[in-house]
Amino acid sequence: MKIDVQARRFTLTDGLRAAVQREIGRLAQATGPRITRISVRLFDVNGTRGGLDKGCLVHAHFDDGLSIVGTDVDSDLYRSVSSAFDKLLRSRRASVSRRQTRRRAPPGSRLVAA
Repeated sequence: MKIDVQARRFTLTDGLRAAVQREIGRLAQATGPRITRISVRLFDVNGTRGGLDKGCLVHAHFDDGLSIVGTDVDSDLYRSVSSAFDKLLRSRRASVSRRQTRRRAPPGSRLVAA
């Protein structure tokens, strides 16, 4: 798995890097070894002014061709990281579920209106 973590407009601390690594591990455990590439962007929209402006964008590529994005903005960057990964995992599970329910019916098994 290729991992790319970048912080925009601030320095990436060891604590933030550890939080991101923990979430990547949790995601990998939940999805299995299916992740081929993951990129994480941490950003602070307003700089030092504070407020609901610290965000995390996670973009994961899977071996089955899916590419899913999870993002969140919050006043606490650690909470934003956790929430973005949660959203990505929910999206992954929903897309896998949709793929499983869209299986084709066998040929010749058309529904006939009564």
